[in-house]
Amino acid sequence: MKLQRLIKPIAKLAGLPGIFLALCAAPALADIVYVVRHAEKHAVDKDPALTACGQARAEALATSLAGVKLAAVYATPYQRTQQTAAAVAKQQQLDITQYDPRQPEVLLSQLRAQISPVLVVGHSNTVPELVTQLSDIAMAALTEQDYDLLYQVKLTPPVSVSISRQSFRCKQVE
Repeated sequence: MKLQRLIKPIAKLAGLPGIFLALCAAPALADIVYVVRHAEKHAVDKDPALTACGQARAEALATSLAGVKLAAVYATPYQRTQQTAAAVAKQQQLDITQYDPRQPEVLLSQLRAQISPVLVVGHSNTVPELVTQLSDIAMAALTEQDYDLLYQVKLTPPVSVSISRQSFRCKQVE
């Protein structure tokens, strides 16, 4: 009640009471969700770390998102996703929030509670489905060689998905 008594006079002074009050009452929603698959990994372990090329790709991802102020960085608990997310989280001075890839509904709930852009680092078998669930736009499956796609999902109407290829190319053979 006290807040509304303060807002109404301010809104009248601005001459835009309906818009001002609508903005104050709008539900919180992350307007953009960036979704990426982890970078290149070693093929020997059940929970492999990133290769040198994968580490370089993770740094390149951080550079490409440097101009975006993220509210959160999400990654599964596996080494490859944590290491991919680490460069971005460090640059943005954020902690990495772990999520369970087998419980996408929990992650979707967390994403819908955000009010600023976020990054999600997932896997080849979870990224397309997550993008589809966020946007209701069907996504093609990823192959084991797809490491360079960055999905940008705009959640405010009209919902859209932009897919860009990271310009980073690994010059060394591993």
